[in-house]
Amino acid sequence: MQVVQQNVGNWGYVSPERSFEYGFGFPERGGPVVWNNVEELPLDVQYDFIIIGGGTAGSLVTARLSENPQYNILVIEAGPWHEDIFSSRVPGLLVNLRNTNVDWNYTTVPQSGLNGRRLGYPLGRMLGGSSSFNNMVYTRGSKDDWNKWANVTGDEELSWDRMFSRMLQEEHLVDPPGNQSTERHIDPAVHGRNGKLSLSAPYLNHSFNDMLIQSAEELKDEFPFKLDMNDGRPIGIAWNQFTVDANAERSSSATAYISKTGRNVHVLVNTHVTRVLPMSKDSTDFRKVEFAETPQSERRVLTAKKELILSAGAVGTPRVLLNSGIGSRRELEELGIKTLVDNPSVGKNLTDHPLIKIAFETTMPDTDFDMEAALADWKGARKGPLVVPNTLNHITWVRLPTNATPFNEDGFPDPVENMPNTPHIEMIPLQISSTPPHTAIGIPPIPHGEQCMVTLQVLLSNVNPISRGSISLRTSDPFVHPDIDFNLLGEKVDIAIMREAIRSARRLYSAPVFSGSVLGTVLPREDVTPDEDLDRYIRSMAATFAHCVGTAAMSPRGASWGVVDPDFRVKGTSGLRIVDASVLPSLPSGHTQAPVYGIAERGVVMIE
Repeated sequence: MQVVQQNVGNWGYVSPERSFEYGFGFPERGGPVVWNNVEELPLDVQYDFIIIGGGTAGSLVTARLSENPQYNILVIEAGPWHEDIFSSRVPGLLVNLRNTNVDWNYTTVPQSGLNGRRLGYPLGRMLGGSSSFNNMVYTRGSKDDWNKWANVTGDEELSWDRMFSRMLQEEHLVDPPGNQSTERHIDPAVHGRNGKLSLSAPYLNHSFNDMLIQSAEELKDEFPFKLDMNDGRPIGIAWNQFTVDANAERSSSATAYISKTGRNVHVLVNTHVTRVLPMSKDSTDFRKVEFAETPQSERRVLTAKKELILSAGAVGTPRVLLNSGIGSRRELEELGIKTLVDNPSVGKNLTDHPLIKIAFETTMPDTDFDMEAALADWKGARKGPLVVPNTLNHITWVRLPTNATPFNEDGFPDPVENMPNTPHIEMIPLQISSTPPHTAIGIPPIPHGEQCMVTLQVLLSNVNPISRGSISLRTSDPFVHPDIDFNLLGEKVDIAIMREAIRSARRLYSAPVFSGSVLGTVLPREDVTPDEDLDRYIRSMAATFAHCVGTAAMSPRGASWGVVDPDFRVKGTSGLRIVDASVLPSLPSGHTQAPVYGIAERGVVMIE
C-alpha cells in the first residue's frame, strides 16, 4: 500500500487511510496519522505516551497501547515511512537497503581482536527499524536463554514457560508462497496462528536441500535433524523460518503493527530525538522529549502526559540517555554534559555475535539467477528466488561436547555449561556461486582456470560470546554518531569456539552424502588447520551479525548494576521506560528479532 501524502494544513501530512476523515474522499481503511516533518506537527494535541523510535519493539508497543482508544500516542522515528521502500518489501532485495538513507551506516572503533580493523555496522533507519531491514530470520533462542534472563533480572515472567505464550500471541503462521510443502519443515504446534506478525518457512528447490537433510541421518550424533528450531531446544539441522507473509513480502513491526493502528496514533518521521528532559530543574520525572530534523533545525519539546518510552535500539537508546545526562558522571563531565542521573552502566555490556564466512569448493549446481526474470516471477506469481533472503534455506545449530578442545585442552570455562538446550555455534549455508553473497563480505571470487570457482558459502557464528564492549559519546552533539566498541573476540574463549566452528563445518560437509560434491574448504584453505593459522584467518575475516544488545541492561530492583528495573523503568527516574534490545542482559543463542518482539510484549504489560 503506497502512502500518498496530502497537505492538510494544520493536520500536516496524512496517509490515505486517514484522508477520508479530512475530506479527501479516500475510503477509510485504518492507519495512523503520519507527519512527514516537524513543522506540520500540530501544536494543540496532547499525547499520553511518546514512543522514541518506531523500530522492532517501538512499533509493537505503539500498537498494543493504541488498543486503548483513550490513549493518544506519538511515535518519533528518525527514518522515513516504510511503505514506499520497495527493497524492504521484497525479501530477496534486502541487499539494496545497505548503505542508503534507511541504513544508520555506523562504523565501529578499531577492534583490537580484529587486527585493528573498523567494521561497518548496518542497522535499519526507517519505520520498523531493523525488522524492515534485516534478513527476516526468526529464532526465539533456547529456553535456557529465557530462564537465564528471568534469573538475572529477577523477573520470573521472562522465563521460557511464561514467555512462550506471549510469543505465540504475536505470530501468524502462514503457508509459504507458491503452495510449497512444509511437511517436516516446521512444527505448527509450537507457533501461533492468530497474531499479526506473519511467519513462514519458504525455500528454493535445490539438490543441496536433500543432501543436507541426509547428512543429518549420517552424522546424527553431532548434527541431528531438528523439526523446528523454535521449540526451545535449537540443536541440529533445521529449516529456516522467516518473517515473510503469504504474499511473499516482508512482515515487519511496521507492516504488522503500526500500519494497522488507528487515528489515536500519530507518527512523526524523519525526526531525530536529541534528549529526554526532566519536568523541572531538580526533578527525576523524565516526560519531556526534545527533537529536531537536522543539526541546524530549531529544537522542539513535547511532554507526555503519562510516560516516555525509549525504543531506539541498543545503539540509539544509550546515545539518547547519555546526551540527556543519564550515564557515568565521569564520562559525561568530560564532554561538558550535566549529570542528571549518575549510572555507569549506561552504554556498557554491549555484545554481538561474531561471525565469519567460509567457502567450500563444490561441483553442485550454482544457485545464481537472473534478476530481471526473478523480479518478474515475484511481481507476477510471488514465486522464485526473491521470495527468500538467501538461496539456501537451512540453519545448523551445534552444541559442542564437554570434551571439546576449548573446554578440555584449552581449559576455558564453557559459557553455556549449565544450559543443555543451548548451542554454541550457528551455521548458515548462504548460496552456491562463483560470486560473493551480499551477506558474506570478505569472500572474494576465487580464480579457477579462466573462470571463477563455484563455492558453497557458509556463515559461522559463536552464538554465546562473552566479550563485552560499550557505546560512548564522542561529543555532546546528539547528531554525531557514538563510538561503538564491541571488543569483538576480545576474550580468548570466543575465538577458540570460532575455531571449533570451522572444524565442525568441515566435519558436516565431509558427510558421505557430500562425497564428490563438496571438495573441501578453499577459504580458509583445507590445509589451514593449526590453531594459530585458524586464528589468523578468523581475526582477518570476522565481523558481527548486527545483533547488538545489552547497553541498557535490565537488573533486579536495587541492584548495583543495570539501567532498567524489571518494570522497564529507568533506574532513578520516573516517567521513562526502555523497551528494546538494549534491555536484554545478554544475547540469545540465535537471532535477536523474535526475542525483541517477545520483550516488547512483556514491556507493554508493565506499561499498561
